[in-house]
Amino acid sequence: MNRLPTSSHDDFDHSLRQLQQHAEGALSPATLSRLRQARQQANAPASPWRRRGWWLATACSAVLAVTVAVRFNSPAPPVLPAATAALTGENDADDTLLFDESPELYLWLGSDGALAME
Repeated sequence: MNRLPTSSHDDFDHSLRQLQQHAEGALSPATLSRLRQARQQANAPASPWRRRGWWLATACSAVLAVTVAVRFNSPAPPVLPAATAALTGENDADDTLLFDESPELYLWLGSDGALAME
């Protein structure tokens, strides 16, 4: 019954206009009144609280963006020399190498039992 014509654009436009008029005629006056009120309220300016909410959201996102930018643009922490890193305990992999490189430790462990208990 409601087939769209494929012959030309004018027929298509005419059939759509008829469908719209039919739909508008099917609406009750109360529904049209509510739609008209909703359209008028949508065109009304936003309340001051709503505008302040947008400003607050914009300010918070700006603060977050600046924080992230400062975090990623900060210089890298200074690199400590190996001897200082071993003393501070920051480089655990080098601590095991210190025991492997110290022959005095093995001499002390292999020495007399009384001396080892000191």
